Amino acid sequence: MDLEQTFLKIIEKKHKELNLGQDYNAIFSKIRDFEANAIGQIGEEFLKSVLNAIDEVINDGIIHDEYDIMTKSGVSFEVKTARKGRTNNTFQFNGINPRYNYDFLICLGVCEDQLLYRIFKKDEIHYVHKERKYFMKQNEFKKQLVPMNPIKLIISSPSILKN
Repeated sequence: MDLEQTFLKIIEKKHKELNLGQDYNAIFSKIRDFEANAIGQIGEEFLKSVLNAIDEVINDGIIHDEYDIMTKSGVSFEVKTARKGRTNNTFQFNGINPRYNYDFLICLGVCEDQLLYRIFKKDEIHYVHKERKYFMKQNEFKKQLVPMNPIKLIISSPSILKN
């Protein structure tokens, strides 16, 4: 499965559907024309395609409040998608709620020229109210949800589906 082409087709489809902008040079540059809700829909549809190649995704037609994707093996995913900011050069993932009932949080970061991701187990995510930020704990250190991995690694990590 060519991950970049799968994501590109979904962007092209949504771009045409919304009659946005013009063609740009970078592979995912049309992402800049979408509002946040459409970007979230694109990310969720993309990850359903990816996860369906690993383990069948349950499409029950119901919008779930507690998670975005459920696989046949019973693993649930919350998906957050953000594009890289134009001025501050970072990703802002909104609406992360550790009280929701999901097994993994997947943060998909979209740059105009690449896709990045980070996968967190639910119990690795902590909100520090004083700092008003979400962190993941790694050993004795805490890390803010910022570092991302190249998307090409996601297909080589199907072990996340096996607890």
